[in-house]
Amino acid sequence: MKSTKLFSILGIDIKIHFSWWFVFGLLAWSLSSAFFPGICAGKFPNFAPNCTGFTTTTYWFMGITAALLLFVSVLLHELSHSMMARLRNIKVDSITLFFFGGVAGLHDEEMKPTDELLMALAGPLFSLLLAGIFFLIFKFNGSVITSSIMYYLFQLNLILAIFNMVPGYPLDGGRAFRAILHAYYHDLKKATAIAVKGGKFFAVVLILLGFFSIFSGAFNGLWFVFLGGFLWFIAGMSYEQVVIKETLSKLPIKAIMEKKYSKLDPTASFAAVLKKYSVTGYDNFLVQKGKKFLGIIDLKKINKMPNEMQERIKVSQIMFPSSKVKSMGPEVDAYKVFRSMLEQDLDILPLMKKDKVVGVVYKKALMHRLIIELKYSLSVNHAVIKDKIKEKKVARNV
Repeated sequence: MKSTKLFSILGIDIKIHFSWWFVFGLLAWSLSSAFFPGICAGKFPNFAPNCTGFTTTTYWFMGITAALLLFVSVLLHELSHSMMARLRNIKVDSITLFFFGGVAGLHDEEMKPTDELLMALAGPLFSLLLAGIFFLIFKFNGSVITSSIMYYLFQLNLILAIFNMVPGYPLDGGRAFRAILHAYYHDLKKATAIAVKGGKFFAVVLILLGFFSIFSGAFNGLWFVFLGGFLWFIAGMSYEQVVIKETLSKLPIKAIMEKKYSKLDPTASFAAVLKKYSVTGYDNFLVQKGKKFLGIIDLKKINKMPNEMQERIKVSQIMFPSSKVKSMGPEVDAYKVFRSMLEQDLDILPLMKKDKVVGVVYKKALMHRLIIELKYSLSVNHAVIKDKIKEKKVARNV
């Protein structure tokens, strides 16, 4: 997930997804060219202020300000989820914001159904509170510009609250629905599958409504198509994440760890690295001096360089230093390693024990094992076989 960190609030990293910039620009343009001029032209009977003297610059100011405040509203919505998580002793590391929602990076994704239910409901309830605050400001202030912006934010926060309560995953209503199903079935994978179907059904409804609006001449139908497509994509991805977690968390990383691996000396030239690649076929290496781990070389991330430089450049000059690598121990499950590799954007990860490398995990090997596990359920089958062997031994002893 490509995102940029903006700042931290109460120890929670706030990030924005790259798609936010596109949506922000589109929304600001839509507000400044259509919504606010429409208000001033009397297209909203409930609120038709006197906008005499408003220029294009004024409308753009209103559009950008409203778009930014909507972003703040979404941020507060997501923070309400995180604050509820903390009240339930669940640590939140980060929040990645899209324009109409966000994803919390939980330190520990294991949640009781009650915890997920309360976290899910916190967001829409806070959006309703914000809608009430913006409505009061809209009603009791005398500024035309402020009233217009507050009118928009009141509507959008109300819509945000109602929209999020639809029982389709990954919307908040869908998460609450999944929590109830999880408590009933005691099966997170099954609960997610049902809740995701609700999310995809709602996504299709939005897309169809969007196309109908577009063919009817309403430009805002494009938003429905965009939101529906986005919801469909996120719903499918959310289910895949649950399946991956359910599969890899049952697999000890020792089953994938490689004790014998290619190492590089920090004094070796880059030309020597390329030679080693041509022999071994590996494009990721640990850099070690003796048994001490110093860094990682990833050929895919190294810029092209002239042949004469390849002989002069040393491994120590271009390696990703060990100080920036969050290594793990060999006792963890495969999912924790998989998640760590994704977060760090690494294709190789050392497994450490008392500051010594005991083995490495290659992402390719991990992904290959994941595919095999999903296809044949090796870990589950092995566990069943072991249980049957134990049962036979017990029966013989009796």
